[in-house]
Amino acid sequence: MQSCILKLILDNDLYDEMTDSLLSFPDRELEFMGYSVQAHTQSLEDISEQVSGFKQKMVIEITTNEDEAVKIVHYVKKTLTEARFEGQLFPLLNFEI
Repeated sequence: MQSCILKLILDNDLYDEMTDSLLSFPDRELEFMGYSVQAHTQSLEDISEQVSGFKQKMVIEITTNEDEAVKIVHYVKKTLTEARFEGQLFPLLNFEI
């Protein structure tokens, strides 16, 4: 099965709840990275976002495979029923040198 990177993109205020949910994933202990990004979108909400031109978001990256990625997203949606986030899945290419 091919390895992938699952990226979860979410608002800053959801980060703690999201990490708690991922840390309680029942199938295995997940290891992941979280980092802050500047999202440039049309829907900037408050005046500071409009002045700066971006919205601060968090990205969580998990190395996994496609089947487990689906399980992770379903688990997060089940445990954080009100959470709004975007999920992206990227294949990891194996470069033979």
